[in-house]
Amino acid sequence: MGDRMSEHLEVVATMNADDAIKKQTKLYGLIAESASTNRLFVMLNKEIKANGADAMMIPMNIRADDFYFTVSNMKKSHVNGAYIASEYQEEVVEILDEADEFVQVYGKCDFVVREGEKLFGTYISKNGVLVDEALAHEIFENYIKE
Repeated sequence: MGDRMSEHLEVVATMNADDAIKKQTKLYGLIAESASTNRLFVMLNKEIKANGADAMMIPMNIRADDFYFTVSNMKKSHVNGAYIASEYQEEVVEILDEADEFVQVYGKCDFVVREGEKLFGTYISKNGVLVDEALAHEIFENYIKE
């Protein structure tokens, strides 16, 4: 019980500056089967908080049979984008409205941005070139920083 409590407190400590989601807060998901064990959202939320941005990445545990429904419904949601974990990076390509050259070359997408009711995809990590803090920094600089 104590370990779960400290894990929960660590997640809370990585939220935005005042630990609240407001109407204007930019929301990003981390879509994975076991999103809560993927530390990318922790690293990205720390960078968001350090830079005083009004944004937050929220881990979303999504089963394979719910993946298509979840991502396709982002088009009509308030979520601004999502990091797609490795288990779904090939499957998400067919849901995108537009894909950049990296998605076309690698056949994978690890970051989706919603603009209006369209989903645009890119492949930031490029087969592991960017990982951990470098990946979180790249997402912040290119998609969250104002």
